[in-house]
This record gives sequence, C-alpha cells and structure tokens, in this order.
Amino acid sequence: MKKHLAIAVAAAVVLTSTAAFATDIPVKRVILSTSGLANFELGAHVNGNTALAFPVRLEQVDDILKSLVIFDDKGRLGGVTLPGKQPLAQTFRDLPFSQHQLKNPMLLLNAYQGAQITVTEAGASVTGKVLHVEPFTTVIQDNASVTKHMISLMTDAGMRQIVLEDAQGVQFEDEKVRAEIMRALAAIRENGTLAQRTITVNLLGKGARDVALSYVVDAPLWKAAYRMVLPENGKDSGLLQGWAVVENMTATDWQDVDLTLVSGNPVTYKQSLYESYYVDRPEIPVEVFGRVMPRVDTGGIMSDDILEEAELDSNMMFHSKNQKRARRMQAKSTMAAAPMEALSQSIGGARSYDAPAVRPVTPAALARAANAAQSSEATTQVLFRFPDTFSLKSGQSMMLPFVSRNIPMERVYLYQQDTHPTHPLAAVRLKNDDETGLPPGILTLYEQNAAIKGTGFVGDAQLPVFAAGEDRMVSYALDSKTTINREDKSLSTEGRIVISKGVIKTETLRRAETVYTIKAPAREDRTVIIEHPKMHDYKLVLPDPKNAETTQTHYRIRVPVTAGKAKKATVAMEQTYWQSYNITNLPLQQLIAYATSRGELSPAVRREFEKLAEVRRAIDSIDTQLRDLRQEKNTIFRDQERVRENLKSLSGKSDIQQKYLGKLSDQEDTITKLDTTIKTLTAQRAALQEKLGRMAAEIRL
Repeated sequence: MKKHLAIAVAAAVVLTSTAAFATDIPVKRVILSTSGLANFELGAHVNGNTALAFPVRLEQVDDILKSLVIFDDKGRLGGVTLPGKQPLAQTFRDLPFSQHQLKNPMLLLNAYQGAQITVTEAGASVTGKVLHVEPFTTVIQDNASVTKHMISLMTDAGMRQIVLEDAQGVQFEDEKVRAEIMRALAAIRENGTLAQRTITVNLLGKGARDVALSYVVDAPLWKAAYRMVLPENGKDSGLLQGWAVVENMTATDWQDVDLTLVSGNPVTYKQSLYESYYVDRPEIPVEVFGRVMPRVDTGGIMSDDILEEAELDSNMMFHSKNQKRARRMQAKSTMAAAPMEALSQSIGGARSYDAPAVRPVTPAALARAANAAQSSEATTQVLFRFPDTFSLKSGQSMMLPFVSRNIPMERVYLYQQDTHPTHPLAAVRLKNDDETGLPPGILTLYEQNAAIKGTGFVGDAQLPVFAAGEDRMVSYALDSKTTINREDKSLSTEGRIVISKGVIKTETLRRAETVYTIKAPAREDRTVIIEHPKMHDYKLVLPDPKNAETTQTHYRIRVPVTAGKAKKATVAMEQTYWQSYNITNLPLQQLIAYATSRGELSPAVRREFEKLAEVRRAIDSIDTQLRDLRQEKNTIFRDQERVRENLKSLSGKSDIQQKYLGKLSDQEDTITKLDTTIKTLTAQRAALQEKLGRMAAEIRL
C-alpha cells in the first residue's frame, strides 16, 4: 500500500492579549442614495479588546478607506488593517518559495536547500540538511513505471537518500522556516477570493459594550417607480403610490436591517487610496575606489568641461525641486474627500444601535407601512425611513412602497405643437401638497373604467423631480378626439422717430400672432393647456401675462372648451427695437417716403426731407452720368487694344496702317474730353454731397 505523505509544520502561537476575534459583523442600517452611494452601518456587541473583521468587495476598498468611521464611546481605536491590493504576490515576494512551489513537496524542499529537516521512515527518523530532491522512475508490478522523488540529506554520518513517497512525515527543524510556511498558508486562506478583502478593526477597551462601524461605498442607485389612479369625474384628487427598487450588491446578506432611502444629488469623489504609490528618486552612482591611473598629458584644455559639469549639477537641483513640488501636489490630491453631508448626518452621533422589532408583513400591512413611512427633507435631499426592518440576500433585489397617498390632481389636455401638430396630449396636473419632495421615476397610470367594471391601464409617463409645494404636468396618451389648428402671422410697424446730427433713429414694433382654433369632442368638455414657445426679446401681450403660466421655454395658456364647440384663442407677442441710419446714406425712395407719409413727422420736417430728396435726386443723376462716361471710356480702351494688336501685324507703310493711327489719335482726343467731363461732374457731386450732409445735420426732431 502506498503510504500517505504529510509535511508537518509546527507553528508557535504567542498570546499577547486577551483580544477576541469576531467575524461576520451584521449590517444594522442601510441608507441608499440616488447618487449611486450607500451608507452602511454595522453593529456588534463586544467585550474587552476586540478585533472586528468584515469582508468587502475589492472595488469598494477605496471608498471604505475614505469614509470609514467607528463608534465606540467606551473604548479606543487600535487601528484598521487589511491585506495589500495584491496580498499573495506581496506575501510570496518576501518568502524563499513561490505559491507554485508550495503546492509541490519536491519544489518546496528544494527551495529550502540546506535547511535541517527530520524524515520519519518505518518508525526511524533521519535528521540532516537538504541537498536536493529529484524525481526518478521505477518499475512496479505488471511492469508499470511510476515517478518517485529521492531526498538527498547530509547527516552527521554522511549522505543519506530517502524516497519521499515512502516517508511517513517530514518536519523542518528551524522554527523560522515553519513560521514562513504557516504565514504563506494563512495568506492563501485569508485572501483566497481575489474579488474580496477582509478589513479588521482593532478596538481596545474594557467591559461589554455596543459598537458600530459606518462607511459609504458605491452601490446601485435605488429606482422609483410610481403607480397613479386618476381621479373620477368631478373629483380633484387621486391615488399616487411610489415603489422603490432596491438591490443588495454587497458581499454580505442583509438581515433585519433598518432601511432609509435618500433622494438627492450630492457632490461625490473617488480616490485610489488602496493603490501603492512610490516616489521616484534620483540615482547616485556608487563610488568605487580602484587603481589610480594618471592621465597622459596631451596638452592644455579649455574650461568647457567644468562649465558643463556645473550645468549638470544645476539641472539636478531643478529636477529635485520639481519632484518636491510634485510630491506636495500629490499630497494635496490625496487629502481630497467627498462631501456627503446628508448621509453623514443620517448616522448622527449614535454610538449604539437598537434594531426595530420585526413584524409580519401582510397585504394589508404593506399599505399601512407605506402610509406610515417617515419622510423628512434636508437642505438638498429628501429621506424616506421605513418603520419596518428588511432582509435581503446578497445579489438579490426587492421592491418597497415608500409613499402611498392621495394628492390633488386635475385632468387637462396639453397641446405641444412639436409633439403633435393637431391633437393635444391627455395629461394630469399634480400638486405636491406634502412637506417633502419626491424623486424622479417612471409613472404608470390607471383609471376606473365602467366597461371592464374595474381599473384599467391608460398609459405611462415620466415624473420629474417633484419638490414640495410645486405643480407638475405629466402626459400619458394622445387625445385624438380633440382637434387644434393654428395660424401664424407677423406684423411690423414703425413708431417713433428721432433725428439728431444727421442720424435718424426709428422705433420698430414687431408683433408675432398665433390664432389657435380648438374643437372639443361632441360629448366631452375639454380644459386645454396650450404650450406656446417663447421668443427671444419678445414679451407676451395677449392674453394678459398675469393669466399665463411660464416655464423655461414656453407660456402655458388655459383654454376651457365646451363639448361639441369650437373656440379660438389668440396669443400675441411683441418686440420693440431701434434702428439707426445716416441720413446721407439713405436712398432716394426712403427720403421720398419720409417726405410724404412714413413715420410720425411734422410738416416742417417733411419739407426738409423733400429738399434732401431733391439733392439726392441730383446726386443720383450725376452718378448715372458718371457711370455712362466711365463705361464709354472703358469701351474705347478695349478698342484701342484691338487696334494696337492689328498694328503689330503690319510691316512697312500702308493705307491701313495710317487709318489705324488716325483712329488712335481721334480716340485719344475723345478720352481727353471724357476725362474733363468726369472731373467736372465729380466736383459737382462732391459739392452736392457736402450740401446734403449740411442739410441733414440741421434737422432736429
């Protein structure tokens, strides 16, 4: 029979205190936030010096190092310990063997070559130092071969060889070696799960007492899903019930925990506190004193090398300063923390924990528990604390009703042209008459239906953040029985006119008007809310702005319509702006308009504009003449280019050549006359333009 191999390692355990070691600290309180964070409070009853250990997920260690607080009013904190981020690699880095060698007795013994061991075989013991362990192949019955391992020992009597598989036991004599192996085995046991770490809190104190640990880690945000039963005709309130979807994605089960839900958006940060950081240092070469070898003199040299060495020393100093500055910046970054005001306030200064009594939950009790939920509103968050405790296994989800009450509701029909151009949306206006707000979430709507003699589904909606005392409009279906047509038109009217120093300023009034024609169903009245888009720099003038509700982007106008009737609603917005013109730059037609009918001008001012129009007419006439003269001159220039090209192709004297030369001479005379006329007209135009400027500057209004 093959003997069983056992490597016995004896470890000495030294008790330095009476500390107890407790694991699996139960979770007593959970505060879940819509910001994606959770505040956990763990509670335990301890006696004397105690080491409390609890497992956490690896990705949550940074948050725990950032936020862990300990409540022990009768004891002292001895410190918090946990394995490194790579505990096994760090452990085996300081040992003479690897984790792979620990799994193989042959490799482990070879790793301790020279160590003193005692091998027990057939009732006899042999003690010696390990030389080597190597495999060999031997033949057993039926000519089968098997691999065994031979231990070579150096004993006082000489070398001895023992088959490892035949040994009954192998023991290291050196206590230090045994401690190293025990340390490796303990590290493997403690850190066998790569995705978890065990955090140990050491508490120093006397006597029995209650302690609590609290920390904030990332967690799946809880989701709100609402149900709403619409009010019956003639009633102004309906039922709103909110359910919270909660998930336990921690490493431990929740058993009878006190649960609080927080709705808010606090500032949160992450920092890699669990990562190991090392500061780079400049390396200085080791000075080695060797043989003295005098340099062969090759003549005198300049001091460039000395300057280069001085520059190098200066650069090293600069590099060192940069490193110090970087270390200071890194230290400041490490000190950054996440402000979690509401979550930290929720645990208060409590130093002990009393779990609420567990009560059986029945269908009737669910409604009462939801109605009795304690809600409170902080500066930036709303808290919902359940009166009952809950249990939830790790990795599971559950739904909890956190609000259930009647709230004021009004059935309306919301017209949004960008949603549908001709039909409004069936909607409900809600009023939060409670003292606390509600978080956003999806909303499922029901109503009483006589055809099915019960409650039926009518649509879904999205409930935004619903602060206390505010109104919200939620739309859930298209109302195809109500038709809305719209007609847009715009007007522009010039108002006041101001004239000074040759500049005319005119006030213009723009009016954008929309006429909505609403046709209600034959047997149903409608209260239509028209959402009319705002326009930049425009003001609402119709209807009275006091009767219109305002959002960030729209005006909301209420229009009640009787069943089977059509009703028109006009929405008008106006904008006033000023435009400035230099009178001397106005065209003739605008000057004539101001001289006759445009604007609110006195007869005297109109006569001044009439005079300006006459001067402008004269200037325009000169501009026409100048344009014609310059065009004629350009035509002559093009013809002269053609004649010169023809002259180049002729050689000697000929009648054609003389004809071309005569034509060029006549054209030059014409150009001279044109230049004279252009010069005269240009001077006349300048005089008229100057006169126009003087006349414009003299007008006052």
